[in-house]
Amino acid sequence: MNSKLSRLALSMLAALIAPEVLAANLQGLDVAALPGNRVELKLSFDEPVPVPRGYTIEQPARIALDLPGVSSKLGAKNKELGVGNARSVTVVEVKDRTRLIVNLATLVPYSTRAEGNNLYVVVGEGAIGAPVPQPVAVQAPVSSKAPAAPVSKTFAPAGKAISGIDFQRGDQGEGNVVIALSDPTVSPNIQEQGGKIRLDFANTQLPESLRVRLDVKDFATPVQFVSASTQGGQTSINIEPTGFYDYLAYQTDNKLTISIKPLAKEEVEQRKSDRFTYSGEKLSLNFQDIDVRSVLQLIADFTDLNLVASDTVQGSITLRLQNVPWDQALDLVLKTKGLDKRQIGNVLLVAPADEIAARERQELESQKQIAELAPLRRDLIQVNYAKASDIAKLFQSVTSSEAGAASTPERGSITVDDRTNNIIAYQTQERLDELRRIVTQLDIPVRQVMIEARIVEANVDYDKALGVRWGGALNKGNWTGYGQNGNIGIDEGGTGGCGPFAGGCTLPTSSSGSGAGSDSSSPVPFVDLGVSNSTSGIGIGFITNNVILDLQLSAMEATGNGEIVSQPKVVTSDKETARILKGAEVPYQEASSSGATSTSFKEAALSLEVTPQITPDNRVIMEVKVNKDAPDFTNAEASNGVPAINKNEVNAKVLVSDGETIVIGGVFSNTQTKSTEKVPFLGDLPYLGRLFRRDAVQDSKSELLVFLTPRIMNNQAIAVGR
Repeated sequence: MNSKLSRLALSMLAALIAPEVLAANLQGLDVAALPGNRVELKLSFDEPVPVPRGYTIEQPARIALDLPGVSSKLGAKNKELGVGNARSVTVVEVKDRTRLIVNLATLVPYSTRAEGNNLYVVVGEGAIGAPVPQPVAVQAPVSSKAPAAPVSKTFAPAGKAISGIDFQRGDQGEGNVVIALSDPTVSPNIQEQGGKIRLDFANTQLPESLRVRLDVKDFATPVQFVSASTQGGQTSINIEPTGFYDYLAYQTDNKLTISIKPLAKEEVEQRKSDRFTYSGEKLSLNFQDIDVRSVLQLIADFTDLNLVASDTVQGSITLRLQNVPWDQALDLVLKTKGLDKRQIGNVLLVAPADEIAARERQELESQKQIAELAPLRRDLIQVNYAKASDIAKLFQSVTSSEAGAASTPERGSITVDDRTNNIIAYQTQERLDELRRIVTQLDIPVRQVMIEARIVEANVDYDKALGVRWGGALNKGNWTGYGQNGNIGIDEGGTGGCGPFAGGCTLPTSSSGSGAGSDSSSPVPFVDLGVSNSTSGIGIGFITNNVILDLQLSAMEATGNGEIVSQPKVVTSDKETARILKGAEVPYQEASSSGATSTSFKEAALSLEVTPQITPDNRVIMEVKVNKDAPDFTNAEASNGVPAINKNEVNAKVLVSDGETIVIGGVFSNTQTKSTEKVPFLGDLPYLGRLFRRDAVQDSKSELLVFLTPRIMNNQAIAVGR
């Protein structure tokens, strides 16, 4: 019973599996050269396989073919070809398919055909003028023995479109971009540009709903964004990965998958170290016990180089090299026999490594002796723009380092005439020529820059105060009451007593005369919380035979706006520091330890210090220091007459385009003050407390902005000179 169920399950599974995913093994790969610079790849399988679908890439030039349901039994993933336009073949097995990648020197058309258990791929075949990047083969029946004619993909059909874009995360952290195509024959041009993977679909429509930018960072894959757009009938899909990655593209029916796999740093370094460095044309050598000189002659004939071999080149060698670049084969032969080479033009010199090293050492000794015995000549070199002393020091530092490395004393001399800005050189002819080359390259006019700074300082002040001032006197029989604010009664009779109004004592009076109904003899107020410098006020007075009452309400509100604009300008040469200053030095008296006084000065000025550097793309890097200082005499007495300096300073290093204005600093300060003066307890009473309280509000705002505008002046100077 169990065996029957197993057979039934296998039958159902076989019915569900499509024929194209049935297991097949790739057992052999052969290469043959065809006329017309074509290459034929023969793939041998253990059972028939359908014609695969593929795509091409321009940079780097390669052809990729997917073989669904095929396992590779070749044992090696890479195979060097070196035949015609084909360079190498890479076979990669991924999940349920095997990918065949043909690396080319330049992208050319290709065709595929199936014959029994063999699959043939012909690279370089196609009609002249056919679109190179997009050839597609027609699938042939498995039982057919006749080769299927290759059909190149054209861009005429208008019904091709992309029906869906999806993103999935793989089991190993790779990001898979799945693109659903309306037609399985739609093939993109895949390129990697600027760290992005770009897929271009020619004459392919893209629905409006798919023209979006997908943020897939949350999937924890190398892919960050996937965006799709269309322009001029061409649809483009951009995949933006990050970090180290490798990508693989494969297509199944109408689904194209781009798989981006993360790479560790070790894998990237390993790939860089394994990169092939030989680029010569490939050849094959199969000899046993052949003379080394004969092998060198064969390589020279193959490369059309003239060969000169030393008499000490002897011995024989056995080698078997298949499709190896000629420069790699030559290095292998030389290293095996302890030889070395020197190529001068199209002449190849071969000799033992020790012999070549001794010969070169002898040549260097000869050149050194010639330099030591060379005659000295005197020459006068004019320097126009630079300082002759600076160029002379530079030349002497270079020549002294060379002489120190060669352990030989320096010959000749270098003298500078500051009056005429000339260099008087007493050197060998070789050194004189080198000095002239240095002067020619360095003695050029330096470009100039004008830096304009605008310093804006804005102030806004607001003051508001409300207060009251009142007092009075009451006389009732023998009792007298009056307002007293820090004063006592005045004894006019000199008896020391103070009685009612009719006696020798009078009330304290105020000479201010403020308030309605008051005069020079009005009583001193016992609530004096008025506003100084008030802008408005109202006074109320009440006088009877026994009572005097004086009330004054005062208010003040002040608003002020100020703006100070300073605009210093300075012109300087490239990489030269310039400083402009405008202001004053504040004098003050300073006492010494002996008691004598002297006058000292403190600087309070507006200054601009800048060092510009012109970049090759006509932009300016500026190191800027801006100071705007002003003396403050308000607290000078507290510091023994030395005034404080209010400093405003900005330091910055910025990159600005020519003629562009930039704000390099802004300081904003806001000060708010609220104060209340009142009579204890009485000032806290509701409503009535207003008569025993003074309120003041102060609000001060200030802002400092510094604007910089550099202008390169070389163009204007050239125009004026012409």
